[in-house]
Amino acid sequence: MMNKKEIILATALKLFVENGFHGTATAKIAQEASVATGTLFNYFRTKDELIFALYHLILKEMDDFILERMESHSISKESFESLFLSTVSWSLANPVHYHYLQQFSHSPYFKVALPTIENQEEHPLFVLIKNGIDIVLIKQLPVSFIYSLFTAQINGLHYYIISNDLSNEKQMELIKEAFEMLWKMIED
Repeated sequence: MMNKKEIILATALKLFVENGFHGTATAKIAQEASVATGTLFNYFRTKDELIFALYHLILKEMDDFILERMESHSISKESFESLFLSTVSWSLANPVHYHYLQQFSHSPYFKVALPTIENQEEHPLFVLIKNGIDIVLIKQLPVSFIYSLFTAQINGLHYYIISNDLSNEKQMELIKEAFEMLWKMIED
């Protein structure tokens, strides 16, 4: 059984993905969550606070999923591939959550959150990229640039897979091929 805060977050996620941030009023979230608007504001003082809280919650869920499934924690091509495969798997298993992350990252909210995201030393991909650069496994480029290449590759792959009726085997072939293409771009 979800508590009121969890119900508000789940409802907000659904409505933000369906209607966008600006197209979703807090009153609508409260109504669909079957809570009073005042109750919503007891948990989240502003709509912006709710948007950021949901973003950080989903980001943590994704990071936890990835870390649990990474086959190698060494700094190697295999660890980059494992992280890539885990991220794509998470995106396909959680399409609404993934869509929210994409929506957030293409909104003005992302610019506000960006400094705290890039400075989070525990973020698995940032740590791996930085360590890969440090040991000259991957090109000596800014961490945020390589991170952008990763996320762009994952995003394109995600939307291609969900837009086409592909067997699991074909999906896996594409995921592996997409990683190899990415690896050729970043390896030193």
